[in-house]
Amino acid sequence: MSAVATRDGGAKATGVKHWFHFNSKVAGLPPVQHVDPDSPRWVKLEAEQKLCDFAVWLVVCKPTGRRISTKTARKYISQVQSWMRRVYSADIAGDLDLANLRDVLKGMRRELGDEPTRKRYGVRTQHLRKALDQELPAGSSRAAQAVRAALTSAFCGLLRGCEVGLPEGESFDPLRHLTRKDIRFVDLPDGRILAVLTIHQAKLASQLTGKHIPVFLVSGGSIVDPVRELKRMLELDPVSAADAGRTPLFRDVHGQAFTRSGIARIVKSLMAAIGLDPDRFGAHSLRIGGATAALSAGVAPAVIRITGRWKSDVWMTYARLTRQSALRVSSVIGSTWFDDVERGEFSSEELELVDSELQALGDVDFGVDDGDSSGGDA
Repeated sequence: MSAVATRDGGAKATGVKHWFHFNSKVAGLPPVQHVDPDSPRWVKLEAEQKLCDFAVWLVVCKPTGRRISTKTARKYISQVQSWMRRVYSADIAGDLDLANLRDVLKGMRRELGDEPTRKRYGVRTQHLRKALDQELPAGSSRAAQAVRAALTSAFCGLLRGCEVGLPEGESFDPLRHLTRKDIRFVDLPDGRILAVLTIHQAKLASQLTGKHIPVFLVSGGSIVDPVRELKRMLELDPVSAADAGRTPLFRDVHGQAFTRSGIARIVKSLMAAIGLDPDRFGAHSLRIGGATAALSAGVAPAVIRITGRWKSDVWMTYARLTRQSALRVSSVIGSTWFDDVERGEFSSEELELVDSELQALGDVDFGVDDGDSSGGDA
């Protein structure tokens, strides 16, 4: 069951939810029908026809009210198949190769076409500041300040939505999710304040357990300053030392940890409030925008990738990043106004590492042997 993030075998996947709705409300059939490899061929073909009907229903009938592409329909069918194999150790159509289903999907794609993929935009530094000051003035309430702290920390720390908020279907776990105990402040010689968040990196769950990853944030950003926002949040919403280890770092007025979907809704709402298309934004827009701000300011792509913990053949080297480089990235992100040439151009998390960049990184110790080809999920 824990093979999927929700630890339920995939039962909460969107495709599986659609499968249950289709069977119970449309086809009038049980969603679970075991077809063994030795079942008669007509039984297997009937099961495949059911999958074909499901694919057509997804694409043509718009069960969500919005169009579902054939590519997405294929993904949903894969979710159903994986769920069946994981939970019931069975294939929907036995050992049938599902050639008819593949043809139906290809045919619908040719006849109906696919809408162009909508690019996700990154939040711009100046837009984040404008929206926060307009909708959630600093210190106006405990809830508003928690949002300001969460969003600016995610932006400047290049955090994934599932690193700053609970992923879909997960309950708060102090061993995996951010708590008040996972933040510490250090006074720097130049008068600035360093905040260190220790996170559990969601994308490295197969390699690491617990919280080991330091995320460095430094005060002094001229447009947004996550350290200042974090300190204000803790002043308005203090907890005892005894409760720090079981209290979510970012929580709502009811004391519940922020969720990834909740952060996405907040980002959409804030961008809509300043006149931007909310459909172009989500929780990940903070990470995209922060990386774009760093790139716009001239930070080397290799440093951005290490700081943001993106996939690479040296993914473990974030631990060897010098404090100086980490501080500069956070400070630059919080101080850089940018206008990206093509909205969404930074939508890919892949950053190429070239030899010239490696030579330029004199303050980064990669600490990996030439033969090391370790990799991690993006």
